[in-house]
Amino acid sequence: MPNIDLIIFDCDGVLVDSEPLAHTLLTQALRPYCVDAESLSAACTGRSYPDTQQFINAQLDAPLPPEFWDALQAETLKSLATDLLPDPELRALLAGLQRPFCVASSGAHDKIRLSLRAANLLDLFEGQIFSAEDVAQGKPAPDVFLLAAKHNIVDPSQCLVIEDSGPGVAAGQAAGMTTLQYLPGVDGKQANQIQQLSELLQWL
Repeated sequence: MPNIDLIIFDCDGVLVDSEPLAHTLLTQALRPYCVDAESLSAACTGRSYPDTQQFINAQLDAPLPPEFWDALQAETLKSLATDLLPDPELRALLAGLQRPFCVASSGAHDKIRLSLRAANLLDLFEGQIFSAEDVAQGKPAPDVFLLAAKHNIVDPSQCLVIEDSGPGVAAGQAAGMTTLQYLPGVDGKQANQIQQLSELLQWL
């Protein structure tokens, strides 16, 4: 097992339980325009917002209304600010880590900061927030993880990535980083999967 000098967390679905909320809002917004909005929305998990727009537009027979994405983004940010709740146990876990850590997300900077603020975690990540907005390609490309490693002057092989989505796991692996998939409540845990974030301590 390599020495770990930097822990890189995904945001949505790892640090904050925002994936169900975002999935519900996207599904509801898509229903007037496609038959299987649920599956289409689920296929966007882990993608950046621009990638999500491109993917969905490519699946639909007709273009969405011009105001669709701006309205969805506004509703998502509003819901994140009001519906996300702090997790004192997670804050204690992060505060007690004996390694530097950061967040590298497919989300935009304003969304990451809003989510972390709602979860009472923003102060722990100031100066260590990396977004798909900062790089040429979002996940599953490794760009945002490599940027985080470069910023912290840490070799990718000495980074530990905590991800929940398939694209995020693929990005961590493509970056040459030890990558754990966080799957709370999933039975039949496999290698490099964790069901509680505290399990990451076993890898340090």
